[in-house]
Amino acid sequence: MPPLPPEFAQQFVEGGWRRIERVYGARNDLVRKWIAMAGGERELKRLRREYMAGRRKG
Repeated sequence: MPPLPPEFAQQFVEGGWRRIERVYGARNDLVRKWIAMAGGERELKRLRREYMAGRRKG
């Protein structure tokens, strides 16, 4: 299994699942493993919501 890319969480927060697909082109099972390694889906989605809310304000 390829290691978790260091910028994976940031890429997910800024662009969601579609960006992950575009940037890494990895299979879904690998992406799900990386999500778990990066803090879990709930945590990444929470960070993404906060990021998106901040973009709307500023």
